[in-house]
Amino acid sequence: MSGVRTRRAALAIATAAAVGLLATGCSPAASNGSGGSSSSKVTINWYVQPLNSTSIWPDLVAAFNKSHPNIEVTLTVGPTNVDTVRGTLSTQLGSGSATPDVYEGDITWPAQFAKAGLAVNLTKLFPKSFWDRFSPGAITLAQYKGSSYSVPSWTEAAFLYYRKDLLTKAGLPVPSTWEELVADAKKVQATGAVKDGYTWQGAGYEGLTCDFSELVADAGGGIVSSDYTKGTLDSAAGQKALAFLKETIASGVSPKATPTFQEPQSLNDFTAGNALFMRNWSYAWAITQDPKQSKVVGKVGMAPLPSFAGQPTPGASTNGGGGMFINPHSKYLKQDVTFLTWLTGTEAQGMFASVGKVLPANVQAQTPQAQKDVGPVGQVLAKLKIVGRPVGTPAYSQVSRALFQNVNAALSGNASVSGALSSADSQITTALSSSR
Repeated sequence: MSGVRTRRAALAIATAAAVGLLATGCSPAASNGSGGSSSSKVTINWYVQPLNSTSIWPDLVAAFNKSHPNIEVTLTVGPTNVDTVRGTLSTQLGSGSATPDVYEGDITWPAQFAKAGLAVNLTKLFPKSFWDRFSPGAITLAQYKGSSYSVPSWTEAAFLYYRKDLLTKAGLPVPSTWEELVADAKKVQATGAVKDGYTWQGAGYEGLTCDFSELVADAGGGIVSSDYTKGTLDSAAGQKALAFLKETIASGVSPKATPTFQEPQSLNDFTAGNALFMRNWSYAWAITQDPKQSKVVGKVGMAPLPSFAGQPTPGASTNGGGGMFINPHSKYLKQDVTFLTWLTGTEAQGMFASVGKVLPANVQAQTPQAQKDVGPVGQVLAKLKIVGRPVGTPAYSQVSRALFQNVNAALSGNASVSGALSSADSQITTALSSSR
């Protein structure tokens, strides 16, 4: 999700039930790396996570299978938690399983999966011209030591959602600083119009790493040193970011349950009409405008995230999205490449916008129509200041875990600000050292 990946548990169950019957094992056709004879029908399995409340994955499978009679893609939908999926796939692929042939993964995975031998080096499998479909930044995120291990498929970023009706009624502009956001939230809360001022993701998982990465960047700091040798959270910037988050909860601006909130909980709080502001990904827009899921249809605006007073605006927004990897044990590399070539073409990429309600990774598919399909995301995206997570190390998962576990401990009242950041830095430095 993500970036971090943004998922909904109820959707996971529903979608898995709907498409689980499609999932099969390896094709019985004899094959090697070339995919067998041209006349034989080959079956490849594609593993994904639920994406929004849409039918994007089965729709893509149906479209591909219709146009490729000699290749059948079957779909397996995993759980919503990206960390759970990473562990499951690491175990399955590490044991030598030939399926899934192609799997969706987070943009933070390439270095880790490449070093562990869990993903194919794709640079030589695709022609050089193929990579022109993507922005240089997207390609860089998919690389490890100069080679690509993931094919970008869709892109995400974090936004500020706000109740434009309530801000207008209160005579307040959209806040450009975190200090203004808190002050505005308290004013509107005092009128009784909303229970919560600002809802965000504070649970101990990857989403908290994203939230905290933004605030640390806003304060002028970072997570690790530029040479990936040590953690740098226990700094003035880190302390400012964590103290701010703790205070939103202590002051009542954010719900007391925030240390348990992931994307679905914060989104539910907002769509129920309980919150003035929300930090979430672009996928949330479509849900806020769905009468079946939202009580605030037509009352929502989107903007770049704020920054701290005295710092450049807008604030930082974490890059997110997903990419596709090929299992190094797959028996059907030729067909895997055919599938990914189609999946990143303009036809399929257009479906990511029109059906999936996310921005395509193929720059040629990022058309005015695609921007219209995903709502105001396309217009606001150009204004964002994107900040990356330290994904250039194979130890990224350990780095992120050290961050979100310790920050969550501080948010939950189980550690002090300085103690949490010091502990995080120690664990991060150890992880970075062991990965070299």
